[in-house]
Amino acid sequence: MYSNDMTWQQWSVATTASAGAVINDIQQGKELYDKFYALTYGLTDQQILALGAFSNRTQADLNNIRFALGVFNDLYSALNNLAVTQANRMAYLEPFV
Repeated sequence: MYSNDMTWQQWSVATTASAGAVINDIQQGKELYDKFYALTYGLTDQQILALGAFSNRTQADLNNIRFALGVFNDLYSALNNLAVTQANRMAYLEPFV
């Protein structure tokens, strides 16, 4: 819990923990994006949906995972000072939250 009574050490520890978690999550998400990209590169949506990992999934499911993983790619770009376009990234993640 944060309050006016926090010491510098408490602020520093909390900031370090949050920063580390954000960086780790973005890097892991980027790895998922890269794996998905490698798996699906050059395939049509129908071919992707025919893959074992995506069997019994719909076009909407594929779109949801594609956009959600794209958020991690965008966050990775932003973390590394690359330009990103404006988008409602929370809406892309919402099906998985």
